[in-house]
Amino acid sequence: MQREDLPPALPIGPMTPEWLGSNLVSNDLKREWTDQGFSILRGAYSGEEVAAYNEIVAAVRREVPTGEDEYGFGDRIGQLHQRHPELLNLASAPKVLDFLRWAFNDEPVVFGSLNFERGTEQEAHIDAIFFWPEPCFSMAGCWVALEDISLDAGPLFYVPESHKWPFYCSEHVVATDADLAERRRRAALGELPEDEKRQLVADLGNAWTDRFLKLESIRRTERRCLSLKAGDVVFWHSLLAHGGLARANRTLSRKSAVFHFIGRNTRLYTFEQFMLFNRSTLEKELPQPMDLLNYDERISYMRYNHFVTYAPNETINPIQRIP
Repeated sequence: MQREDLPPALPIGPMTPEWLGSNLVSNDLKREWTDQGFSILRGAYSGEEVAAYNEIVAAVRREVPTGEDEYGFGDRIGQLHQRHPELLNLASAPKVLDFLRWAFNDEPVVFGSLNFERGTEQEAHIDAIFFWPEPCFSMAGCWVALEDISLDAGPLFYVPESHKWPFYCSEHVVATDADLAERRRRAALGELPEDEKRQLVADLGNAWTDRFLKLESIRRTERRCLSLKAGDVVFWHSLLAHGGLARANRTLSRKSAVFHFIGRNTRLYTFEQFMLFNRSTLEKELPQPMDLLNYDERISYMRYNHFVTYAPNETINPIQRIP
């Protein structure tokens, strides 16, 4: 196997004097974002706002199966704001939008949401490979604590400064793997059956993850977890590695929500597109369509005709209420 050279790091923002000197957000938040890839707004929402959000999600969990564990905590729910746009009251808070306007240098748009009742115990991952944004810094996660989060409940963790690490694109993954390179070449020519192409995309994703975890091991960076109170908000950069720690006490819930944002002028590509094409050729591919709806004249969000539950398998649910 040939020696693998590390790819370059990617831009973490416009990095212009005007952007760095903007008065739209505080210097502390800007410094956290550029240095760590992670910024926290403490007490962004009131107890009443959090309670109203939790009431809507709890009602849906009573209505549809959500994969409750032995302690009664259900699996995540995706895109629930499609049925209940009022959940976007949190996403459209002025201080949230101002931060994202600065981070993206663009108007923020919601393209997805997730609601959690228990910790995910998810391995470190980087959001950008699953929905690739161009510019690469024009996407962010916004995580909202919907109760006080115990460190024993499987809290959120992040890998500091990983948004500034060398970043593997698909062309870097296949550069040292002749089999993946050949299969990827055939896929680009339309020579792979659909099932083989799906397997290739999965294999490329696993190879990407292996390279990232190896890089994390080499850098010996400590994963940091967060102690958060109800109403706190965490932003993470599109290129920042993050995940969920183990649930040390499985009797504890971890009620939280994530909104994924992109800039209005962002070109958003799929996981399959990111894995099958060089970054330089992605611009020739059609990005995901941005079919937008407006919520209360405060924020725009991408239109989907469903929300998603995961009990026991991924299930597409209609927006209409079940009688």
